[in-house]
Amino acid sequence: MNGTGHVNTVLGIANALKSRNHRVVFATDKSWQGKFENMGIEEELIDLEFSIIKEFFELANALYDKHLEIVSKVKPNIIIVDNVVPFPGLLAANKLILYVCSANPLIAIDDKRLPPCLLGLPLEDKHEWDKQREILNECRKPLWFEMNKKLEEYNIPALREYRIQHVSTNLNIYVYPKLLMDDYLRLCPLKDEWHGLDHSIRPSQEQFDLRPNFKKEHEKLIYLSMGSFASNLFGLMSHLIKLLAKCKHKIIIVTGQNHDKYELPENMWGGPFLPQLQILPLVDLVITHGGNNTFIESLYFGKPMIIIPLFGDQPDNAQRAVDAKIGVRFDPFEVEESELLNAIESLLSDKEVAERVRKISTQLRASNSMDVLVPKIELIAKQPKIPTVELLFSVSL
Repeated sequence: MNGTGHVNTVLGIANALKSRNHRVVFATDKSWQGKFENMGIEEELIDLEFSIIKEFFELANALYDKHLEIVSKVKPNIIIVDNVVPFPGLLAANKLILYVCSANPLIAIDDKRLPPCLLGLPLEDKHEWDKQREILNECRKPLWFEMNKKLEEYNIPALREYRIQHVSTNLNIYVYPKLLMDDYLRLCPLKDEWHGLDHSIRPSQEQFDLRPNFKKEHEKLIYLSMGSFASNLFGLMSHLIKLLAKCKHKIIIVTGQNHDKYELPENMWGGPFLPQLQILPLVDLVITHGGNNTFIESLYFGKPMIIIPLFGDQPDNAQRAVDAKIGVRFDPFEVEESELLNAIESLLSDKEVAERVRKISTQLRASNSMDVLVPKIELIAKQPKIPTVELLFSVSL
């Protein structure tokens, strides 16, 4: 996946492997050219353009020969994949495959003991789970059928019923803070082929200087980022700018590709793309879409959140914040100005929320989960389980 948050998550793992003197080759979209080479990581760049899940698989299928070509050239011992659907070319290469889920873990685990993914359902209220899971599976069924039909043509193991990605027999890595993940694991314990990273924060050399005289001493500072996709939605961003124009605090905003079209009010300042890791330590509150990367990075720096989810795993992270009482959740198309402004003031003054977020931040900063992961990958390279994905060659199609 080539979204900024997804790439940055895997980049954290890549940097950890590089620090142990392993050769790391990053294969992703050509728009990232030069990003990895500056860190001593080799690049194999591809044209990746898609908009919906169905197109993900159409693209994955179209990349069959390109992936085989890259594998033949690089000759990797292990392929680490972060994608929502299978890459047939990588599976056909007969290499050891590990999976990373850079989104909310519900997507990867996909278990009936947990709420169905993508829908933002409460963890402690199960009465809607079965009904919504049935609806979700009916939506997935045509794509699942199509993918298994294509995988069968390549003689690649089929996907489990209604899943849209394989499970590795060696290692499946999810990225989520332990203090929030424990509630999932209480309901659905995972086996040894799963490993949790509390975070995947990567080193960053980017610089950021706040505009001189932008923030006065008594003012709070808020960071608004709706992610690499939603930040480019002019209508949505215009709506949020209008809602927040009367906020008495200062707001740093990621404006996306339409930056020049906005007339930002006096309480806002921003740019098309901003170095998030440099900004988060400076702010008091984050308003975000709830993508997994921003969600975890905000918690790492101890910031409460207002989450305005649109799609994908964003509703699940928003609901996890609500369940854990570390943030609030609003519908992007229904939230009113007074609701949003009142929520800002409430969160900025709520000492109990601040303490809960502080505990998560402390745990994340003390985590050694990446230090545990890298030796585990090294051991798997020496003693892999074969086959590398679940061996399920036939399903009822």
